[in-house]
Amino acid sequence: MRLLRDVYLTASGRLGYDFTHAADCNAYLVDTGESLVLIDSGAGLPADELLDNVVSAGFAPEEVSHLLLTHLHADHSGGAQAIRSSTGALVACCREAAPVLEERRADLIDLPRAIAAGIYPYDYEWKGSTVDMRLNDGQELRIGRYRINVLYTPGHSSFDTSYLFDDGEGSSFLFSGDTVFAGGKISLLSTFDFQMQKLASSIARLARMDFRALLPGHGPAALGNGALHVQAAARVFSRLGVPESIG
Repeated sequence: MRLLRDVYLTASGRLGYDFTHAADCNAYLVDTGESLVLIDSGAGLPADELLDNVVSAGFAPEEVSHLLLTHLHADHSGGAQAIRSSTGALVACCREAAPVLEERRADLIDLPRAIAAGIYPYDYEWKGSTVDMRLNDGQELRIGRYRINVLYTPGHSSFDTSYLFDDGEGSSFLFSGDTVFAGGKISLLSTFDFQMQKLASSIARLARMDFRALLPGHGPAALGNGALHVQAAARVFSRLGVPESIG
């Protein structure tokens, strides 16, 4: 599903467009003109479905050079190792998340509780992944025509990372993962590492940036005026309130 000139939706579950496995996040594909970049992997139930959608968009899976993870919750990272094996893509996440992903520390992403709550099948296995790139806050990547700013935005979990893509032609867009959503919403979770004040600070940081489109981890994307949606959430926090949750 094409969203912008270079951006395609390759997975989306029950909290989004509901066209892949119910547990999937919104996963995206960016055509950089040099190679393809995936943003998040879905839950991996199965990962082949996401790659089938890469093919449906007119690309070959072996063109995928990078998989950038916004955080480690299983709906965003569960398919990472399978995608890496199928495409040869480099798996990238924030430096702090890498040991958890490689050591398959499901307890540190609250997965046992999520399974018990019925969010994932009772027999779901999070496979973790080899990490090829450990990213630092403020790091800049250059892939094809895009300059990609790595932004550490914790709060929803300890490992959240947003990615700002800029082609230098006024068409910048932000992949916010589960940090902030269209309509200025957030995702409130009863997890051990959810931290409201860190989330407020992360959103305040993003609200100072200028970009055209907001591409979140669930729900609809804001394809224009994306920065205004983030600013709306920041205003609620600035008034000592809590933005509405996506559910």
